[in-house]
Amino acid sequence: MKKTGKYQRKPRNGTETVVGSGTQLASEPPNWPEIRHFSPREFTCKCEGLCDHADRISTALVAKLDVIREQIGLPITIVSGTRCERYNRKVGGKERSAHVPWTGVSHAADIRCADSMFRFAILAAALPLFRRIGIGKDFIHVDDDPDLPQSVIWVY
Repeated sequence: MKKTGKYQRKPRNGTETVVGSGTQLASEPPNWPEIRHFSPREFTCKCEGLCDHADRISTALVAKLDVIREQIGLPITIVSGTRCERYNRKVGGKERSAHVPWTGVSHAADIRCADSMFRFAILAAALPLFRRIGIGKDFIHVDDDPDLPQSVIWVY
């Protein structure tokens, strides 16, 4: 089992474990009562109800975002969470985007960044937790997709 800080995960065998939150199948939704700062609606595909990707977000990803929110002490706005393939194409997402639940759950979230100080706070808190980070003009992308290249940071 791979350990990353306070999180543990068995890669792609159908389970994820978040220490302190119990074991959940990857296709199960996060245990929302244990999540303090986010709701399922924030991660739902924005295709206006044309797909069934509500609540298909990685348990570990949401738990990590909750830790970041707690650390920085500021509200976090999720710009994009789960996406269906059609919506991903519409917004110009990568063909193998971590936002699309290829294996049952989405592994990505985009966080709105209004200014450079907030961007710095997000990056400082995200670096110990995420091995995949993208930096856009007004957002930070974080994902924990184990099937994509690790230990990378890119700009849009």
